[in-house]
Amino acid sequence: MESAGPFTRQLWESVQPLFRQIIDCSYIKSLTDGSLPERWFTHYLAQDVLYIIEDSRALAVTAARAEDPGETYFFIQMAKDGLDIERALQDTFIKQFQINNATEKSPAFKAYADFLLDHAFHSPYPVAAAALLPCFWIYYKAGDYVLRNAVDNNPYRKWIDTYSGEEYRQYTEHFIHIIENLGQKAVADIKNQMMRVFAEGTRYELLAFEEAAKQ
Repeated sequence: MESAGPFTRQLWESVQPLFRQIIDCSYIKSLTDGSLPERWFTHYLAQDVLYIIEDSRALAVTAARAEDPGETYFFIQMAKDGLDIERALQDTFIKQFQINNATEKSPAFKAYADFLLDHAFHSPYPVAAAALLPCFWIYYKAGDYVLRNAVDNNPYRKWIDTYSGEEYRQYTEHFIHIIENLGQKAVADIKNQMMRVFAEGTRYELLAFEEAAKQ
């Protein structure tokens, strides 16, 4: 999945060192070769359920602040789908791996959720939207990397396939185009803020994987 123009190309290029750290981290490497310890996976999945709820709230708040009706609809749909994913995780993977539901967010996931909600409520709309993009773009790219390199009979194949579907790709591409349009129209200060929060969101993606690998 590529950028949609010069602004999103700049965004993507700016986080390449962080993205390399993500695909080189222990969690992604062991997920790819099928050796991922189940305790790492169960921590990540239990926390992801809580995170998705907060991410959906941030998307809903951002939707309410959009001036373009198409963008409002897009973010509302994303918020709804996030909650649908949370239910699917509960019904499928939580049960399959007999994972106990987390009762509170871990430090990395709490920091990430707080970051998204803070920007959704308090930052200019283009900045709030840019803060949400790594959850989709970085996650899609990392999932695509795992999918292309995963060993045969990977025990986590069903989970890997969750984030490699056509619908998820289309959502992410649409989101990238929205950010490209917002970035093209933004003044220099807003563009810089969008760049900064995109990098911060990417860093939180890395921290979530690294935290799981410490279990």
